[in-house]
Amino acid sequence: MVQASVGGMAAMLEMTAKKLGMTTVVDEEGLLVGVITDGDLRRFIQRGIDLVNTTAQELATTNPKSIGPDELAAKAVEMMERFSITTLVVTENERNIRGVIHLHDLLKNGIV
Repeated sequence: MVQASVGGMAAMLEMTAKKLGMTTVVDEEGLLVGVITDGDLRRFIQRGIDLVNTTAQELATTNPKSIGPDELAAKAVEMMERFSITTLVVTENERNIRGVIHLHDLLKNGIV
């Protein structure tokens, strides 16, 4: 998780450290404002966007796909397949982050 005001390089370092292929971007209150994925970063670099002088909020995809904490893993898998994504943010009340669920975790645990 990175603050919206930090630079894109900090977001990239967070993604590298957490090894999820994405990071959440939060506001001052810790509420979700968006996500940045590895794919997003690759596209920004291809377009020549300066990651040092661009904030995480400017780079973030707003309204990311999310799932509630009480939903079944089967729903998470269905959403990942439908939207061709590998991660979902687990949220309560749409912006209160409870975690991240990754397709690989579902596979490792025999859920898929």
